Amino acid sequence: MSPPPPFVLPPDGPRARVRAVLAGAGRQRVAVALLALAALLGAGVVWARATPRLAGPPTGQDAVAPADQTLPRAAPDSGTAGGSGSSAGAGSSGVAGPSDQVAVHVAGRVRHPGLVRLPTGSRVQDAITAAGGATPGADLDAINLARKLTDGEQVRVPGPGDPAPPPPPDGASGPATPSAPLDLNTATVEQLDTLPGVGEVTAGRIVAYRSAHPFTTVDELLEVPGIGQRRFEQLKDLVTVA
Repeated sequence: MSPPPPFVLPPDGPRARVRAVLAGAGRQRVAVALLALAALLGAGVVWARATPRLAGPPTGQDAVAPADQTLPRAAPDSGTAGGSGSSAGAGSSGVAGPSDQVAVHVAGRVRHPGLVRLPTGSRVQDAITAAGGATPGADLDAINLARKLTDGEQVRVPGPGDPAPPPPPDGASGPATPSAPLDLNTATVEQLDTLPGVGEVTAGRIVAYRSAHPFTTVDELLEVPGIGQRRFEQLKDLVTVA
């Protein structure tokens, strides 16, 4: 009978232990653990990239320039300069100069009496509108709304019982009210425009009416659009029918 083989202890050391762990089922556990660790690392990287970060103060070229360097600066008003620079500045800016405006004092039955500035060629109606419009009870038929304004004049809107407004200043646009009655069938638009309460529009309506129906009596003025009883009372003594 042969003697039994000698009992040999396994080598004791780190490598031997690692081989024992990796042998059999241990090898599978290590592989699963490595896969789980890799998945955790990947999730951590994704989370870190998705998390917003507070931006620090900009440096270098990204720094914001001071407000006085980023905002455009207004050019100096060329209108205050003398010579050709003044006229060039006014033309380029499109702002009307003093010669292109009239200053008018609007008083009486208006919402905001006071001084208004209007373009040259504006009419009394424009001045009343600039003053907020007439108040209830204003007698607009007592003034000529179509008269052109002159610089420095006063436009007074009367009410019932108020004294008649002063006549337009000397040099006001439009001829004065005619002293002799105007013939409704022969007067021109310019002549009819001088009548109180009659502007270019109403004068044109009078001419259009007589072209179709020549006037036979002064009372037929009431049939002209825009002429009511109150305005007729102002006109009946200033016109005639030959």
